[in-house]
Amino acid sequence: MTMIEFGVSLVQPSAAACLDTEPAAREAYWREKHGDPHLAQWLACFAPTHFYLGSEFCEHLLPSPRIVETGLRQAREHGLRFSLLTPVASPQVIRDLAVLLPLLPKEAEVVVNDWGVACLVRETHPSLRLVAGRILCRMIKDPRLPNSGWAVQCGFDFEPLQSLFERAGFQHMEIDTPIFADADMFSRLPMRKSVHLPYFFVAKGRMCRIGALGQSGPERFAVGRKCRKECLAVSARIERSAGQDHWESWQIGNTIFGRHSPEMVDAVMSAVEKGQIDRLVVPGNAP
Repeated sequence: MTMIEFGVSLVQPSAAACLDTEPAAREAYWREKHGDPHLAQWLACFAPTHFYLGSEFCEHLLPSPRIVETGLRQAREHGLRFSLLTPVASPQVIRDLAVLLPLLPKEAEVVVNDWGVACLVRETHPSLRLVAGRILCRMIKDPRLPNSGWAVQCGFDFEPLQSLFERAGFQHMEIDTPIFADADMFSRLPMRKSVHLPYFFVAKGRMCRIGALGQSGPERFAVGRKCRKECLAVSARIERSAGQDHWESWQIGNTIFGRHSPEMVDAVMSAVEKGQIDRLVVPGNAP
């Protein structure tokens, strides 16, 4: 099996069997969480190397100092490198990061999805490793697209961002698999790269649809309400009565996610075997 880094992402620390060093335990865990025996068997071949904590998509899921310290302890216990996931920034996120960043060990990673956060980390904690997150590495991933005739519109073009990435000091980038991935898509990206599997984010906003369902009145679907983290327990399957989308999709909090098709999974597996991907990242919880 090709040597590759493997990250497990969790919104909150837990005693997850996916961090276990035994392949059989990892396979059972991935099968339970993601419901695909073939994928679980393949993922179980990779021992975790990185522990991701937090969320790329919601400011309310930025972990507290206590949760970060718990995550750091769990990473040390399993011999894993630590990566802090951070969302698009609000003023409160910047204030919270001013408290969180000093807790991180030297050479820990910060996955950033906001140019202001990139500047904050680079200027105040230059020993931390900057990773460009999926929101910065955008591409079209619309589950409603009917066929590969749209492929030319759905890839990730690195060239317009290259100078910005270099100025920000990014050493690594994170992307989703394009929904119409070709055999050499990953080899065309010049930076070290992580690929997320088996879900891809489609679009995000600030309004939490799930949380808003418990509200009433004119503020029901407004942003800024008190967050009860409903997204950690409830998701909504998105289906169109008039169409059969090739990709399953869900609304989770303020974000729409899709699930990889078999063709997308095969493209990732092939790229891993060819050494075109440096790290896989798999969520420890399913939508």
